[in-house]
Order: sequence, then structure tokens, then C-alpha cells
Amino acid sequence: MAKHFLDGYEKYDTTGGFGSPQQWRAAFRERMTREQAEVILKGQELTPYEILGVSKEATRDQIKAARNALIKRWHPDLNPQNIEEAIRKSVEINAAYTFLSE
Repeated sequence: MAKHFLDGYEKYDTTGGFGSPQQWRAAFRERMTREQAEVILKGQELTPYEILGVSKEATRDQIKAARNALIKRWHPDLNPQNIEEAIRKSVEINAAYTFLSE
């Protein structure tokens, strides 16, 4: 069985789905460290800026707005027909945001 991206995060209950986008983002902010983000991004072809679709001159607010828009688009509950890709993209988006926001 494939390991789920939220495995090990006992405090986040996904039995009723992944929750609202706001709850999901908040849970990831609490749990993803810069080191974890670097591990996720290490295998990516795209840079964190490219993942979020922002320029290297983007402000913190622009980076946050890009992350929020992408998370809303790729939230697993909103993409039940393509859950694997939604999970993968959501993890990449949060990793890129974590990496750029510190």
C-alpha cells in the first residue's frame, strides 16, 4: 500500500475527507519544515518559483496569493477524479511555499 502524504500526522483527522482548504493549509503550515520542503523539492524539475508560477522578484504577499490560488485548485476534495495528482501537486505547492516563505 502506498504511503499517504499525511501519514504520521495523527492530529489531522481525514476520516471525513481532507477538510476545508483553510484547514488543510493550516495543518500543512504547522507540520512542514523547511528541511521537509527541501526533500520534496529536491526531485522536482521545476523551481519553487515555477511551481507557484511567480517571478523571482515576487513579494511575500504575491507568493502567498499564488499558493492559496493553487491549493484551492488542487485541493484533493475538489479533485476526486484525479486524487493522486491532486495530492502530489498539493504537496509540491506547499513545499514550494514553505521553502520561499522562510
